[in-house]
Amino acid sequence: MSTVILNNVQKQSPPSSPISPGRIPELDGLRGFAILLVIICHYIANVEHAQLGFWPHHILSTLAIGWSGVDLFFVLSGFLIGGILLEARSAPNYFRTFYMRRVHRILPIYYLWILIYGALIASALWFTPGRYPATSRDFLQMPLHFLFLQNMTYGLTPFQWKWFSVTWSLAVEEQFYLVAPPLIRFLSLRSIIFVLAATICVVPALRFFVFRHLYEGNYVAVFAMPCRADALAFGMLLAIAWRTDSFRNFVNEHRLLLQRALLALFLGVGGLLWWLVRPVNVVTVTLGYTWLAAFYTCLLVVVLSQPQGWVAALSRWSVLRALGTISYCVYVIHLTFNQFSHQLLLHGPPQIYNAKGIGVTLLALALTLTVASLSWRYFEKPLIRKGHAYAYDEETAG
Repeated sequence: MSTVILNNVQKQSPPSSPISPGRIPELDGLRGFAILLVIICHYIANVEHAQLGFWPHHILSTLAIGWSGVDLFFVLSGFLIGGILLEARSAPNYFRTFYMRRVHRILPIYYLWILIYGALIASALWFTPGRYPATSRDFLQMPLHFLFLQNMTYGLTPFQWKWFSVTWSLAVEEQFYLVAPPLIRFLSLRSIIFVLAATICVVPALRFFVFRHLYEGNYVAVFAMPCRADALAFGMLLAIAWRTDSFRNFVNEHRLLLQRALLALFLGVGGLLWWLVRPVNVVTVTLGYTWLAAFYTCLLVVVLSQPQGWVAALSRWSVLRALGTISYCVYVIHLTFNQFSHQLLLHGPPQIYNAKGIGVTLLALALTLTVASLSWRYFEKPLIRKGHAYAYDEETAG
């Protein structure tokens, strides 16, 4: 990919945009697919179901590959954020507009979630001391989360895990937002491509090193932003490629080749499945993460370049698009809702081996989708609209 882009860099700088403004239905569908994978992982694969028997238990356990939905989010983020920054790289309000829009999109619901956590801990300590497993130590997570540093610490209490464990990827995204804008603003397009290609090549070796040699390296290799930067780099590289005529012409003229590449990458995921659904291991942290990033990047290319194909048609499915629209809130709250629903109603961890467990799981899912839908309509969407009052070009403000 990088060779095709480099050959066309001098012809197109800054790159033109072939992407129409506004929401892209297919990308909403891919977001929906990503959050659906994560839900399947946390609601089906990673809960109690051993009582169903050997084969059902192991088949359901393989659905833990749904954690890779996070990698699809990373690729999409690299593509979308990279594209936004590329088109605005010479704008006078480049940094201010980008960060103010991100503040309105990310921080309100996230900080509200942290404050609800703090209120629950304070209530447990003040009104029912000793009744619940809450201590003043639980407050220590709040500053880390306010600063998006939770992916740099790897010890959570059970209550903290239920509330915050999924937010490590939000920290990765926010740290990416600190790196990407100056990278695109101050480097030439050729240099950006070189940095992104080098990142994709170097990061697997970095993960191998930290996994083998650092204390708690198995956590660092999974959660640290530099160790997951290859997926973000894939997305950003595609954002550059998609804005060059030569790349779009190439993928349009080689549709069958692209489909075969997607199939080969998918079969490769199947071949790696034994390692991908097990605890963090050397195969996953070296080949696995990068292979998944390449697969999801190829999937994105197919969706963008073949809008009449069945993959793009599936990504436009209204259910996936609706789920993708509310995916941010769903991601933040879904694990907590499932954990607490089972704890309150069945007095145990999540399980789906009987009718009661399935019913509570469905209830947790319904509550998650309802809260996320209300959040989108009355909270997130108005804030996003307010954030877009900040324009890259002052003449278009307001």
